[in-house]
Amino acid sequence: MIEATEVLRAYLRGILRFSGARSATLFVPTLFGGASEPLLLHSGDEPGISEFADSRRALAFAERFTPGADAGEAPQMVRGAEPGCVLLPLPTPAPTWFWGLSEDSQTGVRRTTDHDGGRRLPPAAWLGLALPGELPDELRRALAGDPVPPSGGPGAEGDGLWGWLFTLGGALAAHTTQVAALGRDALTNLPDRTGLQALLPEAIDRAEKTGRGFGLLLVNPDDFQSVNERFGRDAGDEVIREIAHRLRHTLRRSDLLARYGSVIFAAVLPETVGEGIREVAAKLHPVLMEAAYLDGAVRLGFSVGSAAFDPADDQPPSALELVRRADQALNAAKREGGGCISDWDEGAPRREAGAFDRLSGIFTGNMANDYRNMVLLSEALTVIAEHQEPEALVSELIDRLHGALRPERIGLFAASGAEEPDARPELLRGVTRVTASSGGQSRLATVELDPSELRLLRVALAAGEPRSERLGEGEEARSAHAIPLLAADHRLGCLYLDGPSASFDLEEADLLFLEALAAQVAVALDRAQLAERDQRRQESEKKLLRAELNELRHALQHSKMVYASPEMEAVVATARRVAPTDATVLITGESGTGKELLARTVHELSPRRGQRMVVVDCSAIAASLIESELFGHEKGAFTGAQQRRPGRLAEADGGTVLLDEIGELPLEVQSKLLRFVQERQFITVGGTRPRRVDVRILAATNRDLAGEVRAGRFRQDLFHRLNVVRLEIPALRERPRDILHLARHFLESYAIRYQKSPLRLAADAEAALRRYPWPGNVRELQNRLMRAVILSEATELGAADLDLPRGAVPAPGQPLPDEPADASPREEESPLDRLRAGLAREVDLALASGAHAAFPLGKWLSDDLVLAAHTACNGVARQGAARIGIPETTYRRRLERASEQAEAGLSPRTGTWEGVQEILGQVVSELGGGGDLLAAAETILLEEIRERLPDDNTTGAKLLGVTPPTYRARVARMA
Repeated sequence: MIEATEVLRAYLRGILRFSGARSATLFVPTLFGGASEPLLLHSGDEPGISEFADSRRALAFAERFTPGADAGEAPQMVRGAEPGCVLLPLPTPAPTWFWGLSEDSQTGVRRTTDHDGGRRLPPAAWLGLALPGELPDELRRALAGDPVPPSGGPGAEGDGLWGWLFTLGGALAAHTTQVAALGRDALTNLPDRTGLQALLPEAIDRAEKTGRGFGLLLVNPDDFQSVNERFGRDAGDEVIREIAHRLRHTLRRSDLLARYGSVIFAAVLPETVGEGIREVAAKLHPVLMEAAYLDGAVRLGFSVGSAAFDPADDQPPSALELVRRADQALNAAKREGGGCISDWDEGAPRREAGAFDRLSGIFTGNMANDYRNMVLLSEALTVIAEHQEPEALVSELIDRLHGALRPERIGLFAASGAEEPDARPELLRGVTRVTASSGGQSRLATVELDPSELRLLRVALAAGEPRSERLGEGEEARSAHAIPLLAADHRLGCLYLDGPSASFDLEEADLLFLEALAAQVAVALDRAQLAERDQRRQESEKKLLRAELNELRHALQHSKMVYASPEMEAVVATARRVAPTDATVLITGESGTGKELLARTVHELSPRRGQRMVVVDCSAIAASLIESELFGHEKGAFTGAQQRRPGRLAEADGGTVLLDEIGELPLEVQSKLLRFVQERQFITVGGTRPRRVDVRILAATNRDLAGEVRAGRFRQDLFHRLNVVRLEIPALRERPRDILHLARHFLESYAIRYQKSPLRLAADAEAALRRYPWPGNVRELQNRLMRAVILSEATELGAADLDLPRGAVPAPGQPLPDEPADASPREEESPLDRLRAGLAREVDLALASGAHAAFPLGKWLSDDLVLAAHTACNGVARQGAARIGIPETTYRRRLERASEQAEAGLSPRTGTWEGVQEILGQVVSELGGGGDLLAAAETILLEEIRERLPDDNTTGAKLLGVTPPTYRARVARMA
């Protein structure tokens, strides 16, 4: 296609030959409000006339005759400064819809009909001629000042050939101006994005033919928005024009400058690659950075991104990919703080969401495509807003895309597994248009990809960028496109479209639009998938919580021992020592004291804890059936014995059997049980052959078996066989420290079990609990707390909620059972005195139990003191370290170790240690900041250990939780 400027050059050469002029110059001024470049063309061997020596002088001349308030009407001809030189205006052709021209019926002069009531139409161009001596008659008349002919001067039919030439020149000039205005930005008079997108494929084609590449620069001022905010949009537009002016005059004549969008300028650098691009950018950058805009009021930083098209590369980029690379480089410059130049790097991260022109592809310059894309974008946003489920979201979007773009096949594939060579990517939603034999069309909800199509999809996913490819040849050729869905730092999937190349071929602008749309879809799909996963997680957590609650409810029936008193600590310590053996244990105590729970504790601490523990309630089985229940029976052994049945002792083989309330066992069964206790053998009812089992025997009773033996109700030999190790649980009234401790435990457990808010005991309730004698022991306490929790609607339980018998609440000032009447108020004691008393009690309990190695009291003390400081200071390490008087680094190290061990349950405490923990909290609160509390507490413990073990360094080291050499060194320092 012939360029418009070449047509004007041919016209100018014709004028030169027809007129016989020494030289001819054509000047086409700016029209349409500055939407095209002024054009100055020259023909002839001699220099042109001085008025048209350059564009600046030509513009100054033309502005003298531009219609306006101060300008006169353009004459038919103007004498030049040199002899024989004339300047002729070439009229704008009429009629034309753009300018709204009308014609005066009397004079024949064409005028504009604008809102001001009509102004003279400016010339389409000016023709300058340097003529020899002889002039054409019509030109001679004009030079002599003769009046204008009635025809209206040059361009009228009466002027003959000259009139026709002038009219033709004006029409060509006007056409050139209008063509130049297309694809240009009205503000800067530069090519716009559409013009650049049209130019780049031509530049790529030219580079591939010549073998010489070219470069692309994207230039963007940093923080330009502040200009609009401070000075307004008009001032901002002026700055944009200034930037365009500086870019135009700094770049080489061969470079093409365009306004890509917003305040983004693009420069195409022909035959420039590698270091050449960098040199141009380095020359351009300081010119922009050092300039002052708006008459010195504004200075701006500039970021520049560069990319190159080199036909020698293995895979040179497409026009779309070249723009994307420059965009990536520009964003890299922005991330570095702006004000710098960045080259495209193949290994650099993919462009982030929110890059400068994310939706630039929506406006393509094609009105039909623009309308389609805008409608599709609107529909996509509606779908995203209305659908929260991923499946519905994907389904709706694919249907809308299929209806708008009309591909033969479209599908959205999940990214998971798509990177594997042999894996088939998961199709989330697909549509294939099928033509039936009758000529109609139908849709299939599937998309099957062949190996070449799978490769294209995987390449797009791996690169994180759209990929297009022509598959097949001839009439079978297909255009295939893959657009990945990117959200944050991961790839969700890939959109695939294809169709016959003859009827379906997306342009690069369409791919830009689809990439921008895919980014929005990816965010919405990612959000929907996250919401779905979160919903599944919540449902899973609910199921887990329900399971844990059921487990907790079950565990409440089989809880571990809960105690705080030294009396129970001594019992449990003995149980710990006897548990690893197979010795028979007799557990005694009143009803409700927790004999079965202690038996389970012994079993759990024994090597048999992985096997069953069988409980036989001797008081609940009829005397006639108890022998069969214990030992089992053979088929037909008695009436109703329809089949062989093993006994409870056989069921416990390998584990533990608890004979609960063994004092209720009939005498005739006791003798048979005696043999079993002695030899672990028994004979089933109706059987003849003895059977041996491996069981651990525990027995429990609330009776005085020694008294039962004296009364003849229990065999003495069986009593002695059972009474190998005796564990006697004291009644609850004999261990008052356990009352409130157990009450709080039951209160918390039942609040969880019955889904109540956290509950606490009022002061009168605590007093009533401590005063009451608890004849039913722990079982009665448990039942009363359960009833109170179930019936309570408050967050605090009072004495009335416990429903205790009258007289359980003490009168004001009346001492409680575990408090001597003359005891001094605890508040008068120093926290360190209370700590000494608590540590002394713990040392005594450890020595009484004989389990010195299991009680590292010093380690417990240091860890719990640090944890108490952590709690008191709400987790602020600096304050916590200051509270207990140690360096912050030491505090952090000790806190981390203590927290890890507490969370992992690696250092369990005894039941009575809770009292020490409470005292440590008081020490931190009352004495914090007064010195090294950790050293003071450890010194107190060491003094208590030395007082009881003056010569036993080994046991003392175990209790202090250190090695014997360290223990001896600390003792020496203390002395």
